[in-house]
Amino acid sequence: MMNLEDIVVKRFSSARSLKLRVLPDGKVSVTAPRFTPERVITAFIAKHQDWIEEKTNQILEKRRNLTASQEKLFFHGREYQFRLNVTTAQKAGMAFSGEKLIVTCDSEDHQKVRQILEKWYRDQAKKYFPERVKLLCDVANLDVAKVRIADQRSRWGSCSSRTTISLNWRLIQAPDWVSDYVIYHELSHLVHMNHSQHFWAELAKYVPKYQEAEKWLKTNHQLLNF
Repeated sequence: MMNLEDIVVKRFSSARSLKLRVLPDGKVSVTAPRFTPERVITAFIAKHQDWIEEKTNQILEKRRNLTASQEKLFFHGREYQFRLNVTTAQKAGMAFSGEKLIVTCDSEDHQKVRQILEKWYRDQAKKYFPERVKLLCDVANLDVAKVRIADQRSRWGSCSSRTTISLNWRLIQAPDWVSDYVIYHELSHLVHMNHSQHFWAELAKYVPKYQEAEKWLKTNHQLLNF
């Protein structure tokens, strides 16, 4: 049975009822109206304990498959075969070997392996995207205050009214022409903070075939659940 301390409870005055979610990383959250008594929330969680465990196990099993079935990995849109090198003689990390991405780890523990992979992807995103945004800003004759590498679960990028561009670190898996589209999409919001016809016309100046990039992102939406 899941420990109640592991469940995140979020209270909102706008919430009308109790809602339960199992997130892509296996964590559980409950959304509740602001003044819902603790005992009511506890009873709600207990009532759905079987459902929580079923969904959590499904997600964790899917994540374990990365090490169990040696799935393919994406990097800049290119597919690589995943290989695990279990050894204590080498430092944990990532390395390319032809068409393979090799993870070196001291065990087959899928959580450890995923941590190594995620750190590597994040590091690559932090190196690549800030410089790429600067370059595309010059092309579009625009400027941003900050580029933030984010951990968003439902979107590839976003733009704030304070001219901060946030890009999902998972976007480093996409081809460069697709990640360029996401950057231009957010830059276009600096001109039009909406999705009006004017916005799409602005975006089309830099990405005439933006529908193809959107199609790629939709087709590969599961990469957001890495």
